[in-house]
Amino acid sequence: MNYTNLVTNIKNFIEDDSTEFETSIPTIITQAENMIFGRLPNLPCYRKKLSANLVIGTKEYSVDGARMIRQVAVTKADSDVVYLKHRIDSYLRDYTPNASATGVPFMYATRDATTAGIRVLLAPSPSATLAYEIDFIGLETGLSPSNANSWIGDNAEQVLLTASLLESSSFLKATDSVNLYKAQFDEAVALFQQEMQRNYQAEYEGGI
Repeated sequence: MNYTNLVTNIKNFIEDDSTEFETSIPTIITQAENMIFGRLPNLPCYRKKLSANLVIGTKEYSVDGARMIRQVAVTKADSDVVYLKHRIDSYLRDYTPNASATGVPFMYATRDATTAGIRVLLAPSPSATLAYEIDFIGLETGLSPSNANSWIGDNAEQVLLTASLLESSSFLKATDSVNLYKAQFDEAVALFQQEMQRNYQAEYEGGI
């Protein structure tokens, strides 16, 4: 379901031709997409990766667009990939009180968040410009007049439509419709969660 189709479906289901409602549809769609992210953060479209090289002596790294950090890995000089252990930032500072001490990082913490994303703290500070990768969760580019298609729109149409109708009903303060579309949205999310569980689970271990 592309942007134009979604807008048309929202209008057809809601049956409200007011200028105020039509003007608010782009915001309603954005709110619906954010609600889907909150309920289904592990969808494939939200899984992203940052790849770069460490900077000697620099222990803080920004991950733009990140809402959650999944894992951090460093490739050592012998090509072995090491997945860093997740600890809280105070633990890292307590473990490496000497800021000048360096080595191959083996721990990380989510230090804080900015308007751009999340900052990650490594310990110890890097002693070499090793390659690193950060797997994280972040929003995909949503539907809009300038972005006709999205993974959610193409693969989770029922979830997107019911979320948009729920947000539309809330905007219009239509209590009966809110209850109706909330129930439909919850059901659509539950069914899609089952589909994703089968997708992420090996058939050998989980069956068909």
